[in-house]
Amino acid sequence: MPAVQMKVYQREEIELQVSERSEKGKGDVGRLRRDQGMLPGVVYGHNQEPVCFKIPKRTLERALGHGGADAVFLLNMEGSKDLERAVVREIQYHKVMDEIVHVDMLRIDPTETLRVEVPIVTEGIPAGVHTGGGALQQTLTRLEMICVASELPSRIEVDITDLEIGDSIHVAELLEQDERINTDPSVTIVSVLSPRLTIDEELELAAEEGVEGEARLSALAAQLVEDGQ
Repeated sequence: MPAVQMKVYQREEIELQVSERSEKGKGDVGRLRRDQGMLPGVVYGHNQEPVCFKIPKRTLERALGHGGADAVFLLNMEGSKDLERAVVREIQYHKVMDEIVHVDMLRIDPTETLRVEVPIVTEGIPAGVHTGGGALQQTLTRLEMICVASELPSRIEVDITDLEIGDSIHVAELLEQDERINTDPSVTIVSVLSPRLTIDEELELAAEEGVEGEARLSALAAQLVEDGQ
C-alpha cells in the first residue's frame, strides 16, 4: 500500500465583537435572548476572573456554522483595546428547540502547550469499495495531539483512495508525518473489509484485536440493529 497522504489544517482565527454582560439571573438572561436577540457567554481561565459577555445570536451562529467550533476566537470586548484569544470549551443547547443558549470559552496563551482532540476526516472512496465491493469501516474519528496554542489544528484529512480490500490505516502511519500526535500508534483508523466476511468472522476478528476490537464490535452491533438482524 502506498504511503498515507494526510493534510493538517490549522484552526482559523475569527474576530468577534462582544459586550460585557451584566444580566446574570435566569429571567434577565431569558429576556436577553428573547427581546434583544443576544446570547450569553463566559470566558475564563489562566487564573483570571471569568468575564460574562453577550453577543448577537446571528453573529455567533454564523461563526460556529463555518467551522468556528474548532476556531481560535479573538474576542474584541467593547471598550477594551486588547483582543483576548479563546477557544470554545462548551456550547449549551435548548433541550427542545436545539438552539444555542450559552457558550463557554477558554482563554489561551499563544505560547502555551495544549492537549487537544482533533477530528479525522477521510478524503476519497477506497478502490476496494469502489471496484471491489468492500466496506469501509472507520473506527477512530478523533486524534489526541499535543500542540502549541498558536498552531492548533482544526482537522486532519486522510486520503483513503488507494485502500484495497484488507488494507488499514493505523495511527502510527500518521505519527510518522506529525510527531504531535499522542494517540496509541497501534490503533486502527480505517479499514476496508471484505464483502465476504460473515458475522462470525467479524466477531472473531474483533476478539483478536482486544481493546481496539471493541470499536469494531460496537460498529457491528449498530449495523445489525440497522439491518434488523
